[in-house]
Amino acid sequence: MSRSWRPAAVATAVLLGLLIPAGTGTARAEDDAGKRVHARVVGTLEGESVAPAVNRHGDVAFTTKQGDQMVWNATTGERRTLQKVPDAAPSDLTDDGRVVGAHHTDGLILWAADGSVTRIGIPPGQVAVLYGSPRIGEDGTVLLTAYHLVRPDPRRPQPVYMSYRWTPGGGFQLLGAAGEGTTAMAVNDAGLIVGSSGNTAAAWHPDGSVETYAPTPGHTSRTWARGVSDRGVLVGGQQRPGSGGRATPTRWDGPAEPQELTDLGFGGEAAGVNSRGWITGTVHTSATDYRTVPVVWDPHGGPHRLDELLDVPEGGTLADVEAINDRDQLLVRMYTADRKPLDQVVQLH
Repeated sequence: MSRSWRPAAVATAVLLGLLIPAGTGTARAEDDAGKRVHARVVGTLEGESVAPAVNRHGDVAFTTKQGDQMVWNATTGERRTLQKVPDAAPSDLTDDGRVVGAHHTDGLILWAADGSVTRIGIPPGQVAVLYGSPRIGEDGTVLLTAYHLVRPDPRRPQPVYMSYRWTPGGGFQLLGAAGEGTTAMAVNDAGLIVGSSGNTAAAWHPDGSVETYAPTPGHTSRTWARGVSDRGVLVGGQQRPGSGGRATPTRWDGPAEPQELTDLGFGGEAAGVNSRGWITGTVHTSATDYRTVPVVWDPHGGPHRLDELLDVPEGGTLADVEAINDRDQLLVRMYTADRKPLDQVVQLH
């Protein structure tokens, strides 16, 4: 399962929570092979601060308005309480129930499957772990971003972000050196971490080796990876000079095997991928509008707009696909008309 973190999810508001029973609404669209793509809402969680991850059981970690950390199952509606760590925020979970998150002074936080907590700490030389950044693979590898402050202007300290791998046996390991522009974004269940090094998509293997991933032929100014499957497929984007800042959604089946994904003709970006070939991301809908819509690409490569597959609340908005698991389930973020967050686990088939 692709486990990636998104900076936009770091500041999610914690609002009054309301559990809505599993729904039965469905929508559908044609894929490239002539089959119909269905999207069925499994369960909905309203008003909570939800981690951008869903495991293969349909479990989602979240924080209540009261600051309690919990795990919710979209199918049964059951909630499991984690040992409380005030002001900590869960950000990912494994299939066997481990949960990872961050705290402003305790740094990396790990909850065991029984809910007990271990405070791992902060990488040496850093002052904090970035909220929302820790991601965990089934092998126990954790990807995280930490930072320290520099003060070129004493009145305005600037954070310097660094990407790290943490493992139970090896502790914190820096990915890339200072000044290299390393940004790690996702980890799979075998501990393979992906992101970018400088202006190039890259992967950091558990043995410490690093591979870079080639762009499609032609002049490309930048490539990056946002997600990785357990089969080692990377997804992300690439940018070319003169593109007006727009990217081309891309998948890599290997370091020298880039494939541009079909969009709506105006660019986009891939963000997540599962082992069955479903890819999540966003695309632009016109040449003049910089707003994007969430999409999924089916295993045949056909793009499907989520706003055409799902019912959006009247006056509300469809924000993003937060995660995808290997059972073809999505975690989708919406907002109601009064800006209350609405998170749905959605089954594709």
